[in-house]
Amino acid sequence: MSESPTPETPGAPDPDGAHPAAPDETEPDTTAQDAAAPEAEADGTPDRAFIRDNPGKRRFDVFVGEHHAGFSKYRDVDVDGADAPQRIFFHTVVFDEYEGRGLASTLTRTALEQTVREGRRIVAVCPYVARWVEHHEEAAAHVDAVQPEHLAAIEQV
Repeated sequence: MSESPTPETPGAPDPDGAHPAAPDETEPDTTAQDAAAPEAEADGTPDRAFIRDNPGKRRFDVFVGEHHAGFSKYRDVDVDGADAPQRIFFHTVVFDEYEGRGLASTLTRTALEQTVREGRRIVAVCPYVARWVEHHEEAAAHVDAVQPEHLAAIEQV
């Protein structure tokens, strides 16, 4: 499990599209999730935001301090004919009390960068991740188009 501190960029908007958490997606083993969200710093950035891969749950988690603030779910696959193993991102959530702080963007950037470092290609099924890669040309060379095999793989999750 890797952990990389990723402070938010001051003034970075959180593009619309990260889904609010459904009640069944809040996990009881997350730290202090029911507590009130910590206040943002004076410049609007969250205090100590960081991203951590959680391979046991096949997701990247974003934390603000010790508070779980959201996640991006993925499924790793090896599709015949693909240039490299792939990671399908299919659902991204930032909890309501943390919206508007740029966390979804930071979560997505960190998750995709780590995926590329691991030698995997990106498949963006999640609408938020798909929009994010459309607006970040540095990711384009690492993205594969969604195929029926990818949709079938996430139906099994």
